[in-house]
Amino acid sequence: MNSEVPIYQQIKSYIINEIKRGRLLPGAQLPGSRVLAQQLRVNRNTVILAYEHLAAEGWIATQYKSGTRISDPIPQELVSPDTPEAEAKPSLDITFRKFAPPQPLPYNNGTFDTVFDEGQPDGRLSPIPEITREVRKILHQQTTKLHLKNYNERGNEQLLQEINLILNNDRGLAAVTENICVTHGHQDSLFLVAQTLIFPGDHVAVEHPGYQPAWEAFRLTGAHLHYIPVDEQGIDVEALAVVCQHTSLKAVYITPHHQYPTTTTLPAARRKLLLELSEQYHFMIIEDDYDHNYHFDAQPVLPVAGMPHADNVVYIGSVAPSIPLSFVYGPVEFIHSLASCQMVVSQQRDRLLEQGMANLMAEGEIRRYLQQTHATYKKRLTLTSGILEVNFTGIADFTIPKGGLAIWIRLHQPIQISQLHAAGIYIVNPNSFYAPHYNGQTGLRLGFASLEENAIVKGLDKLAKILQR
Repeated sequence: MNSEVPIYQQIKSYIINEIKRGRLLPGAQLPGSRVLAQQLRVNRNTVILAYEHLAAEGWIATQYKSGTRISDPIPQELVSPDTPEAEAKPSLDITFRKFAPPQPLPYNNGTFDTVFDEGQPDGRLSPIPEITREVRKILHQQTTKLHLKNYNERGNEQLLQEINLILNNDRGLAAVTENICVTHGHQDSLFLVAQTLIFPGDHVAVEHPGYQPAWEAFRLTGAHLHYIPVDEQGIDVEALAVVCQHTSLKAVYITPHHQYPTTTTLPAARRKLLLELSEQYHFMIIEDDYDHNYHFDAQPVLPVAGMPHADNVVYIGSVAPSIPLSFVYGPVEFIHSLASCQMVVSQQRDRLLEQGMANLMAEGEIRRYLQQTHATYKKRLTLTSGILEVNFTGIADFTIPKGGLAIWIRLHQPIQISQLHAAGIYIVNPNSFYAPHYNGQTGLRLGFASLEENAIVKGLDKLAKILQR
């Protein structure tokens, strides 16, 4: 199943598609939740949640002793008129954009003993049981319809209020709810910001090395990219100033809290200079704070968007990195336009998830989850750092990061990623962090947060032995 989409939604979508295709007819019997869970090898509660969503929307009906069946009749507003089965169309002599799919991480194919991802949280620790419980509670309340109407084009109103509290109390932003739009995830936020802000032919500066999915979002708009070097303190703002002198930039994309991929934190002096350049040359700063909560050196550094004179900043953040909800903060007019852009892409908000998250945030559940995972990830960082200092001295340079869920190392001698893959170790190809045709020194980004302690020890021990050969 697609790991980026919650499993219950995948089950729900599959059943709806089968109904629309005519393979599941009105009145057809569906397997019981226990049977279907065994067939799909998922938790029974996941199937129950999918069935509850389908029933709430009118696709299925559950009756005592009769089990679960496709609704008979199916509400007319749910199905479109029957159309004949489409035939495969021959290729046409036209041009179109060709997209390369992102390379999936091979978690479950059995090829690799250890997977060092790019810095993902541990999905086993995510608050899925709490979210499932909250969604089921909402579905069983008589006020469900009222809850699900509690939204506007920018998201669930209670969720917007909870995010606003976080921005004001924890991240130093003087926000109101009209400055915020809820999105379907981090990449969704990047895409919407790019589509709303960037016009064909605009010039956008990005960090190098940097986050290539953001680059692709900008390229889709027809933007010209300028690669600004990153050093041990983050983006080189003086190099950016040189570009500004001969190029009219529309935007600068940065990851200042934990630079992707090098994990360094941009110091206050560079942040201040960046804001001054933005004011002088009239460009927008797109600040991507993708894992704000996981800073281990001290309290998280406040965003650039929270500094004085930060009027030209659009801020992308998340409530919790493992949950497929993100948000964008920015000027009111920009946010309203971004929300309209989102409705062009999709008018189907996950209202149950948004309401469930709002409830969990109000009850303090999400804050407790973040505190618990913060302690776990800090422990894993300490373990990883200790092993690197003992086993990797002399073969790689690295700096223990102040935060984030990965460590950046620079090898003294280059190695082919294919060699590591052949040895059963998966590491993200470092070429994905660099511009095309780059021939300089590259680094490896070792994600540690998704690995349990014994897997970290085993994987790093094996990696060190390979690099020492």
